[in-house]
Amino acid sequence: MFLLSLIAFVAMGSEGAIIDWSSLYLKEVTLARAGLIGSGFLAFSVAMTLGRFLGDGISQRMGSYRLLALGAVIAILGFALVLSGVTLWALIGFALTGLGYSVMVPELFRIGGKVPGVDSAQGISFIAGSGYTGFMLGPVLLGFIAEFYSLNATFATLLGITALILLLSLRMQATKK
Repeated sequence: MFLLSLIAFVAMGSEGAIIDWSSLYLKEVTLARAGLIGSGFLAFSVAMTLGRFLGDGISQRMGSYRLLALGAVIAILGFALVLSGVTLWALIGFALTGLGYSVMVPELFRIGGKVPGVDSAQGISFIAGSGYTGFMLGPVLLGFIAEFYSLNATFATLLGITALILLLSLRMQATKK
């Protein structure tokens, strides 16, 4: 449960950070035109919605742990494109990040509802509470990074956090076998 709640905390914290910081990143780092400043969040949201609709079918074929890892890999590629500093690449990156993150929370709830020795409702609520705590604290913590370093450092931190999600999901998959 600890690893699941840690992944939920950082995944939802990252989602919150993208919601709060993507427009400022496009404006100040990529120097996007005024009409494109909100497009990072739009790309993230549209891709996330698409991934949420398709995620259950993919999960049935791949399994939850593999899908968590695949989502992390897609999000890592997305953050790499965001960090290019080029508006078009950053927009594609935000979409890929949304697609990658779209499957994480539903899979965490699915896994948390099946933890041996833990009531499914308690498992899901524990993961939800950890995730929402991350959603509220993530943007604030990353704001401190932006203030003291830069917005690039903030998004590099998000890339690192997503790499942590990948490592944790691979570890859980290996211990599940």
